[in-house]
Amino acid sequence: MKLKKILSMVLACAMLLGMFAACGKKPANNTTPANNVAPAGDYGTVTIQNGDRTVTFTKMPEKVLCCHLYSAENMVMLGLTDKIVGKNISTNPAEVPLPELAEEFKKFPEIKNTNENAVATGCDLIIGQVSAFKDTSWGTYEQFANEGINCLTITGTIVSDETVEDIYTDIRNLGKIFKVEDRAEALIKRMQDSIAATNAKVKNVKDADKPKVFVYDMFKEDQIYTTAAGLESNLIELAGGINTTRKMADSRWFMTGVETLVKANPDIIIINDYGKQTVEEKINKIKSNPACADIPAVKNDKFLVIPLVEVMQDIRAANACEKMAKYFYPDLFK
Repeated sequence: MKLKKILSMVLACAMLLGMFAACGKKPANNTTPANNVAPAGDYGTVTIQNGDRTVTFTKMPEKVLCCHLYSAENMVMLGLTDKIVGKNISTNPAEVPLPELAEEFKKFPEIKNTNENAVATGCDLIIGQVSAFKDTSWGTYEQFANEGINCLTITGTIVSDETVEDIYTDIRNLGKIFKVEDRAEALIKRMQDSIAATNAKVKNVKDADKPKVFVYDMFKEDQIYTTAAGLESNLIELAGGINTTRKMADSRWFMTGVETLVKANPDIIIINDYGKQTVEEKINKIKSNPACADIPAVKNDKFLVIPLVEVMQDIRAANACEKMAKYFYPDLFK
């Protein structure tokens, strides 16, 4: 009996010592670091569903060509400047980086959009709007695949009706590809918080009291280019306005006659500014037309100028939403 008791005590002590030793062990070496950056050689496989294309990464891209300002800004804001080997040449005077990013943008060159130039950068990833991936622009998906270059298309340009959610998707995809998920989620939250704060100010406005808005992008003779869907429409709605040409055409943007503007009878006209026609030219085109004289926006001189780069696929969209809301409802933002 005594021998059994002694053996039992020895076994119990051994178990306790084992538990204490386990508690004192350091975490295994394969624990993911706090910044969510995978250790070298441990990239794994990242799969991105990009419209009807599936893009697979088995190693982290090292050289990225950004076909548009917006994708480059997203990369820089995620701390990925050193990955960028070039971006597109600015297409208009308004297409400049955010002031706080200007110094970072000096680190990479602007490149003319040809397939030869894209391949010459040595890039292993190219990011752009769907229009970038044509043989008349940077090159087709097939051309880049033959060169071993992955292509990532900006989500908002391949969906039927772009919203701010598509911007979040693009940022989240970059977070996954470059293993900076925490930074991506922080950037997304910054946008979400800004838009939520704006929307909270206007959410109780009744539909009958919301301003009717007309987006005036550009004119050609007696035709006006405006929007029936997409991000700018989404931002107008989040800011508490009504896009008077919403769903008026099957395409996202369309040309229409001045009579459409007259019939819409907007309280506010948003002018997209991107330099090819001056703001003054656009306003004068409307004001010089007698048919537009009784439109409330014209009579009350209610023209809101929005640089086109602010209603595209990056964090600027949150700023544009706030700017719209403040113009629509100045009393709510005092």
